[in-house]
Amino acid sequence: MVWRIRGTVSPSLLLFAGLLTFGVPSSFAETNAPFWNQFRGPNGAGVANAFKPPVKIDAARRAWKTPLPMGKSSPVLWNDRIFVTGVEEDRLVTLALDRISGAIVWKRQAPKIPMETTHAASSPAASTPCVDAHGLYVYFGSFGLLYFDHEGKEKWSKAIPSPKSLYGMSTSPIRHGNLLILVLDDDANLPDSQLSRSKVIALEHDTGKLVWETARPFHRSGWSTPAIWKHERGTDLAVLGNGRVYGYDPATGAEKWYVNGFSRETIAVPVVGNGRLHVSSSMLGGRGDEQLDPEPFWKAMLQFDLNGDGRIDRSEVTEFFTFPLRPELPPGHPGFGLPLPSDPEQRKETQKRIFDWRDKNRDGLWTREEFVAELASNQVKPNLAAIRPGGEGDITETHVAWNLRRGIP
Repeated sequence: MVWRIRGTVSPSLLLFAGLLTFGVPSSFAETNAPFWNQFRGPNGAGVANAFKPPVKIDAARRAWKTPLPMGKSSPVLWNDRIFVTGVEEDRLVTLALDRISGAIVWKRQAPKIPMETTHAASSPAASTPCVDAHGLYVYFGSFGLLYFDHEGKEKWSKAIPSPKSLYGMSTSPIRHGNLLILVLDDDANLPDSQLSRSKVIALEHDTGKLVWETARPFHRSGWSTPAIWKHERGTDLAVLGNGRVYGYDPATGAEKWYVNGFSRETIAVPVVGNGRLHVSSSMLGGRGDEQLDPEPFWKAMLQFDLNGDGRIDRSEVTEFFTFPLRPELPPGHPGFGLPLPSDPEQRKETQKRIFDWRDKNRDGLWTREEFVAELASNQVKPNLAAIRPGGEGDITETHVAWNLRRGIP
């Protein structure tokens, strides 16, 4: 396969000798040519049978190296074309490279629009394109959908309002039958409502015409890409979002079933295997184990203890103050703590809410005891669930074969 390597200046795309014959099982392919059609490959499973990746990345075996615009999307592959997106001079771009030589065959700019706000660790080009025998489908959270043929001719485009999100959009489109399906989970509310704008949509792949739209009014921002689950009782569109995973009828968008027990921030793609659907999420903040050692988190918190009294005072709420999610990183690193707004006034307000939320006795101090109690109070556990097919409505208690609560990515 191809690697997108991010350096200090710009990422590059690398292809290693011996990988030029990359292929997947013919049951997935529309042709006998190599392909890797969407985020994590066929149906998001991340599996390529009969493919032996190198155990060691050896520069001597590099077939070619091509510099790319900055971005977080993954490359996709069809025949002798590799497709990827990026941001170049404040414009969103889509590129096609020749699989054999690495040469850039074509590059297309998206319409010039304001960029969505993203976390420092993310990018406005984070969603992975989807490709098939007909063409390339590209989603940018800042603009919407674009459809190109393999030679770069734009066939249609569809502007979509940017969903509101803590980190920026990264969900990727998928193809099913004649449909292009996209999940648009959103922190913003509908006008004059407490319900969110979240939804999943299906378009005719060749025209961009809306076929169906299903509201997800109780869902907020999420970063998971959906999957198609074919089983002995039919076909489901599996969509993971905050709190639960839903099964929809992919032909109509009608809700069929759901399973509760997932965290606020969901990222992973549902994976089909052994007749079951496997769905996972860590706890809020990325904690993958039910049992948590609080000491590294409290030690990270004490970096804000400016007077050294072993507590956190309201006056010690400084520029980088936040709640640590990855205590091994330094304050100020984009992955260290809860995301903070870039606007100074909004940042101060968010920091105040973070402090007040955990200052239970309102004495203007955080003690170790308060901090540890807050960590232990999270009722949503990490969860890897294996779901049996065939249920209707709430199937949390009836169709979950097993759960795993540790080592969840």
